[in-house]
Amino acid sequence: MPRGPRQPRPPRVPAPRYSVAEWYGRDITALTDEERQTFGQIASRQMETGDLSETLPCPFLSNLIPGSRCNKKGGVCSIRKFAATGGGAGAVVPGDNPVTTCPLRFIQDVEDGKSIFVWVAEKMLDINDPIVVKETPFLRKVSDPQRPVEAAEDPAVAQDVEEEAEAEKKAGRIDWILVKPESMANTDDMEWCAVETQALYFSGKKMKHEFDAYAAAPGPVLYPIENRRPDYRSSGPKRLSPQLDVKVPVLGRWGKKVVIVIDRFFFDNMNRLEEAFARARDDRARRDNAEVVWFIVDYDEQMRLRAREVHYTTLDSSRKALNATEPLDKVAFTHQLKAVINNPQRANKVFRVSSQEAHE
Repeated sequence: MPRGPRQPRPPRVPAPRYSVAEWYGRDITALTDEERQTFGQIASRQMETGDLSETLPCPFLSNLIPGSRCNKKGGVCSIRKFAATGGGAGAVVPGDNPVTTCPLRFIQDVEDGKSIFVWVAEKMLDINDPIVVKETPFLRKVSDPQRPVEAAEDPAVAQDVEEEAEAEKKAGRIDWILVKPESMANTDDMEWCAVETQALYFSGKKMKHEFDAYAAAPGPVLYPIENRRPDYRSSGPKRLSPQLDVKVPVLGRWGKKVVIVIDRFFFDNMNRLEEAFARARDDRARRDNAEVVWFIVDYDEQMRLRAREVHYTTLDSSRKALNATEPLDKVAFTHQLKAVINNPQRANKVFRVSSQEAHE
């Protein structure tokens, strides 16, 4: 029986892609078409020249320092997934978690009238009026490393060097210190805790492609021009974990705790955190036995941060959770190894060798 005409395949629906969720502190979906164009022009020029003189106010840092302006090239506070809706337009993917890309984004009320710092201070210092100290030096350099010669010729090497320098800079200071005011009168010591705010890097195509598209003309929210994704491994195991290895042992010897503030997306990419002294009768007892305390925030439908969870853990538990991997058990590994050896299609990975004497 002759076959009928082949039915045309339905058009492929482009997969959702990540792009700007908040731009200079504003939800991109709440901007007018003209505002999106203006923001695109400002961001595009910043990426080309590095000049931040025409940057816009930062509503988050302004909660601490009124009138503060954005100090990040391009002004992207967070990213999220957008689906294609036709004609180059895009729409937010419902239920998808935004991803924080600027650490200053965390400086916001997480409950009505309660900032992230007050929430942390209530849990860690039993107060609601902390003194907040920004970017306190923690390490001092013994010597300055030499910049590799290749960095002058190879942009990839230069970028690696720049990223490593930024990681060292961050490890060499404490993002925020919260101090109990009444303890200032103590001549020998003060009550305080260290707070690290950890955003996520992203990998893939540069965001300037999106900036240029918005800058071209007033228009709606666009379906992202290029592919990119949040890079958990660069932000967690490669950046945050070494900082904890440096800071937690020293601060622990001083009798101080380290707090990490992250968003839901970051937390969901970690392994499970084992609680310190899980059978403790209350949070104070858990806090007393913890070395690292994780504060998890999330975005609501209005893109406001909300307080979600607190986890009291050890340094070892934090390392394992950040690594986000675990070894196979011996039986599973052995079965997998045998399957590779017995698979003729894996000849490019399996080799049989013997001594020359065996052939004679």
